Amino acid sequence: MTSRLKALLVFFIILSAVPCLSEASEKDTFVKYVIDGDTITVPGGESVRYIGIDTPERGEPFYMEARQRNLSLVKGKKVTLVFCDNERRDKYGRLLAWVYAGGVFVNEVLLKEGLARRLPIPPCGTMFSDEFKAAEKAARDKRLGIWADKAVPGSEMRVPLR
Repeated sequence: MTSRLKALLVFFIILSAVPCLSEASEKDTFVKYVIDGDTITVPGGESVRYIGIDTPERGEPFYMEARQRNLSLVKGKKVTLVFCDNERRDKYGRLLAWVYAGGVFVNEVLLKEGLARRLPIPPCGTMFSDEFKAAEKAARDKRLGIWADKAVPGSEMRVPLR
């Protein structure tokens, strides 16, 4: 079974088992613009913030790497946005979503590659808690991206959540 099919299978198993996700809706769309590592713009001008992760901000170590990786995963591609209907927008008015591109769970890839940290803000940000925690730990253990020794100075915001 390919990793893409495994990811989709895991998603649908979780979708049926978790109350918040059972109230999820999804939308297929194209990515118009990549703002940074965890935010995109779709046709119509809507900004979409990835649920459950946080990537470096402009001026922080690995900002460009996170943005570039997000670009390579989603720019100009058809993506599936999965919304948690219990919390569709953040305080800035951005849509909140789990993002899939070509069967790849983008939120998780950024964690696995050390380009994001977990951001488990309830109710929806905790839905993939175990998967995201494992992905972040793997990146930290391998000292990838933001977890590399050179990323430590000046990146106090990147302290891992326990």
